[in-house]
Amino acid sequence: MLSEHFSESEFWCRGGDACGCNHSLKVDPRLIELLEQLRENIGGLPLHINSGYRCETWNRCVGGVPNSQHTKGTAADVACPNGLTMPEFLWYVEQMDWDGIGYYPYSQFIHCDVREGGVGAHIYWEG
Repeated sequence: MLSEHFSESEFWCRGGDACGCNHSLKVDPRLIELLEQLRENIGGLPLHINSGYRCETWNRCVGGVPNSQHTKGTAADVACPNGLTMPEFLWYVEQMDWDGIGYYPYSQFIHCDVREGGVGAHIYWEG
């Protein structure tokens, strides 16, 4: 376990045979700390990680941007929890010290990252 509520397998690269990295893993501890805090802030609702770490090969396969925070282990795409709307979930995310926030309302997830040198910078985009 990486923390009380998050396991390593939730953050493994999901490329499988397509990338051959054998579920490699890299996760910044600050990312996990903030995800735990987010879970607490939303009343303990479970958070589902759609995408955590990605090796370079898998990142290319899924159309990730070059130099993606996912390849550095500093990002997670988090599904909107049952019991919250996307605008409500976004509000909770915005109250925290994320460095990058990507809002994907039609895909029902929010990208949260802790990029180097950006402590609480709130670089924000909508996709």
